[in-house]
Amino acid sequence: MIRLSCASLSFDGFGDEDFVHTFAKVNEAGYKHLEFNCWYPRTLTPAKTRDLGERCRQAGVSAGSMHVSSFGGEGNHALAKDLAHKLRAMAAVKELGGNVLCATGAARGKDGGLESIITVLKELLPAAEEARILISLENHVGNNLENLDDYRRIFDAVDSPALGVCMDTGHFEAASVSLDDLIDEFWQKINHIHLKENRGFGAKEFVRFGDGTTDNVRAVERMIEKGYSGYLVVEVSPEIGPNDDRPFTIDDLKKPYEMFKRYETEK
Repeated sequence: MIRLSCASLSFDGFGDEDFVHTFAKVNEAGYKHLEFNCWYPRTLTPAKTRDLGERCRQAGVSAGSMHVSSFGGEGNHALAKDLAHKLRAMAAVKELGGNVLCATGAARGKDGGLESIITVLKELLPAAEEARILISLENHVGNNLENLDDYRRIFDAVDSPALGVCMDTGHFEAASVSLDDLIDEFWQKINHIHLKENRGFGAKEFVRFGDGTTDNVRAVERMIEKGYSGYLVVEVSPEIGPNDDRPFTIDDLKKPYEMFKRYETEK
């Protein structure tokens, strides 16, 4: 099963917009599946989950995955709060009918580093296995989750069929990580894919699809050849802009849909 999805940040940016733009534009853009970026407190309440479920039904779309605030914290109190946050987020994903919870880490060396992520994962993963929710760890440039060594340390310390890598193509390239190297080593662990375009290898400059050098098609096709089953989540990054002041239009969302829709299979 391959399902093409779009992240709500592509429509609503980084602000707390109550997903208004997402639901206003998702049908015109063509997507039938969404990833909700639930970074604000009210976005994870049971009432909001019910609201999002009803709005999805009205729009004829499904919520396959959710992205939430990062793993991390120093001290028992902070780690307990982080675990509670991820447990509630996991429940919210399930309430929406999805099965993937995605999060990254804090800035490099902050909030306990990789050790804090490992500590929380050890407690979270039994619950994820029981709930049949996939936990997907996304890399970000300059983050505790950034390069291949970070993932090696994670998987050496804790392993579970519920735990995997979110392959964010743009972020890996920005962090000087070859997508081929990532796939060669971790293809069995990649359980979620974010499709993003970066200007060039080794420096973070996200751009519109077609304006960069990230070979998303090759990465997707390599993963499909290896048996990947899951979501391809398009991210038209809100960080596009410093060197591109053109207004965003619906075509910026339609273009990646047209690029990747041929990979969709529902079985």
